[in-house]
Amino acid sequence: MQHKKLLTAIVFLFLIVGLAPAVEAQEVSVTAPAEAGINEAIEITVSGPPAKGDMLRFADESGKLLKGAYVYVGNLKNNKGALSAPLEPGTYQVAYVSGGKIVASSPLTVTAVTATLKVPESADINETIEVQFDGPMNKGDYVQMLQSDETPIRGFYAYVGNAKNGIVKLRVPAEGGDYGVGYFTGKTLIGSSPMTVRGVTATVTAPESVSANETFELSFDGPLNNGDYLQFVDANGKPMSGLYRYAGQAKDNVTTLTAPVEPGSYSIAYFTAKKPIGSTPITVTGTNATLTMEGTVPAGAHFPVGWQGPNNSGDMIRVLRPDGANAGSYAYVGHNPETVTLRAPEEIGDYRVAYLSGGQILGETAFTVAEVSAKLDAPAEVEGNQRFNVTWQGPGNYGDLLQLVDPAKPGNLAYSYVDKKKGNVTAVHAPNLPGTYELRYLTHGGKVLAAAPVTIIPAKLEPGALMVEAADKPRLGPEDAIEVVLDASGSMLQRQGKDRRIEIAKRTLTSLISDTIPENTAFVLRVFGHKEADKCRTDLEIPLAPLDRAAANAVISGVTAMNLAKTPIADSLRETGSDLAAVTGERIIVLITDGEETCEGDPAAVIAEMRASGDDVRVNIVGYAIDDAALQETFALWANLGGGEYFNASDESALAEALTKAVNPSFTVTDEAGVTVAAGIAGGAPITLAAGNYSVTTGAGAQQITIEPAKLSTVRIE
Repeated sequence: MQHKKLLTAIVFLFLIVGLAPAVEAQEVSVTAPAEAGINEAIEITVSGPPAKGDMLRFADESGKLLKGAYVYVGNLKNNKGALSAPLEPGTYQVAYVSGGKIVASSPLTVTAVTATLKVPESADINETIEVQFDGPMNKGDYVQMLQSDETPIRGFYAYVGNAKNGIVKLRVPAEGGDYGVGYFTGKTLIGSSPMTVRGVTATVTAPESVSANETFELSFDGPLNNGDYLQFVDANGKPMSGLYRYAGQAKDNVTTLTAPVEPGSYSIAYFTAKKPIGSTPITVTGTNATLTMEGTVPAGAHFPVGWQGPNNSGDMIRVLRPDGANAGSYAYVGHNPETVTLRAPEEIGDYRVAYLSGGQILGETAFTVAEVSAKLDAPAEVEGNQRFNVTWQGPGNYGDLLQLVDPAKPGNLAYSYVDKKKGNVTAVHAPNLPGTYELRYLTHGGKVLAAAPVTIIPAKLEPGALMVEAADKPRLGPEDAIEVVLDASGSMLQRQGKDRRIEIAKRTLTSLISDTIPENTAFVLRVFGHKEADKCRTDLEIPLAPLDRAAANAVISGVTAMNLAKTPIADSLRETGSDLAAVTGERIIVLITDGEETCEGDPAAVIAEMRASGDDVRVNIVGYAIDDAALQETFALWANLGGGEYFNASDESALAEALTKAVNPSFTVTDEAGVTVAAGIAGGAPITLAAGNYSVTTGAGAQQITIEPAKLSTVRIE
């Protein structure tokens, strides 16, 4: 019974199969041109849905598939694609290959092609010539220099696809001789033209001798090929690294070079394609410098050093330890004719001051740092939240301060910088923290010279406050000037919201120039971090001149922060001395930065030197997007030392507000005894003062004000 059922099922299955319609294989076709030149791109059209892996290839007459060009059918658009014809003339097939077999094809005859070239009969070595051509212009075709036997010369080629009006530019070899220029399609040479390359020479005219590290003028006559340069060569014929200048940067074939720092016999050679084609000998002589100064200097004091020397670019005078190590303070001689001002170390001992040019010591003198001391006369007991006067005796160096501390805890409770110009009485603001504390005389380097106990008791009267308001626009005199120092180092590339910090800073600075600083105000812009990565470079972008808003904003818009560039705050502030050398009035310097000094400079020392120079300088610091409380405190100390203020700006609106305040006029507040008890910038935060009578002084004059307990009094600076 079971056998009968199985037989019935088989018969039924055969009936179903027999009744099903037959499945026919899908046919494909290939359509292509019948003829093409070698390497010519031909258009191919196919029909039929492709199977996975189907491709178009070339085959010879016998059906053998050729290596090389192919395209997957599945990648075609609208069933159309292109292949570059074989590089040998002959008869071929355009083949549709499926499963490794040709399932459709179209015959193709490949013909030879030629190209013609028109080149100069001759050219100088390393010269760039024009090549006129007529060829197939297939994709990737190029012209190339050839040896006399038509061997291609590596590196000397130009793609014809970059031609303009059938002409490309091609550089010839740096060796004279017989050559050719060939036209290649698919690496097949299809046309050439001979040419001769002539050897050339250059002449260099320079002084017979120069001093070590001296920058001097020289002239030359040479081919002026792209990349030509002049370079110092030592007595063995070896080019000297770094001592070169590109010929193309010269004006009327006159340029400058800086001599080596080592005396000796050298030559200056003209190079084309790294090959010297002319030179002149030159002797580099040694040079000396002389320094004059006092033999003993108090610790931490600023002191003058008279100098005579070559005054080469970058020459400096520096304090050194006996073993030659840097002792911190230095000054560039180019900014300080005849005399520089340095700061003595605070460590007692013997030192020397050296004149350096190109890192070489040209002259030096020894000196001794002498010990200093200080005394403090302060009230034993003061009320909290009040200012109290301290009479001090000590070195009074810029950067020295009076500091109120809790001996058991780190950090400042209050501080105030001393200033010998304002006498030996300095006001310190006592915090509203009853207890026993210590008042210290602290040097710039952090050395405690004197200390006295101070007890803070609860205030009998609540203090008042003084608000000094600014005019709508800063009122600067005709002799005053503003210099902005902008940080464009790598950290300014960080984003705040959708924009990078540098873009936000540029926007707010543009607004400051357009809306706040009056037109024709003496203005300077210095930027650092925007020219070279991993460098401590600072550049004067807008020299001292009456403010031209349109021109200034154009310069600012072109500033771009440089990734990995460093932050030379000290050097940038030092350079402001020369930037503002012609200013006889107040010099307002506004530093905009988002990070700390990273070039081993000492901004506090530089600011102290600026203030010690006797010029009317105010340094305001705007810290942008700085979350580090310790760095904020450091910036505040620097600004205080510079007679200015620190503004912490967390976002764009705060940055704009800070910049507006930073260019406002400064003021001082003195008590009835004539002691300066406070200083600040108009438009800043209110100042806490004990009840009493005060004088608020600005460049425009003085105003009298009475401070009442628990009340806010206001003075407006017009």
